[in-house]
Amino acid sequence: MGGRALIDSAVFVYAVGTDHPYREPCRRLVEALGQDALQGEASVEAVQELLHQRVRRTGDRAGATRLARCVAGLCPLHDVTVADLRTALELFARHDRLQARDAIHAATAVNRGIPVIISPDRDFDGLAHLQRVDPVEAAASIPP
Repeated sequence: MGGRALIDSAVFVYAVGTDHPYREPCRRLVEALGQDALQGEASVEAVQELLHQRVRRTGDRAGATRLARCVAGLCPLHDVTVADLRTALELFARHDRLQARDAIHAATAVNRGIPVIISPDRDFDGLAHLQRVDPVEAAASIPP
């Protein structure tokens, strides 16, 4: 998989989470980001989601903060803008399966011309101008 891709927060969550079929592929993706073997980008909202999830799950504020800082340094981050909010609201209104936070991620990608989102979340399927690639598939495309 070449070219630009937005990394969904779920990739980071699975990478640091408990045993799950997505854990190893997501870890491989995060490792590839750290080695510049993957041209990934994310929104600041993805890092905030990770921080929120880790604190809620573990109660470890200091650990969650360290993790969020580490993830924030892995790839370019995009601010969420008013234009992103407007696009997200349109996407949310048109796609019944799309959740509000996912609409923000999709809008971030669409508004910046990022054609791919790496995510296990099938709710991104069917969005115009954005192709979802499953983390298993994305990880398999990274050269060893």
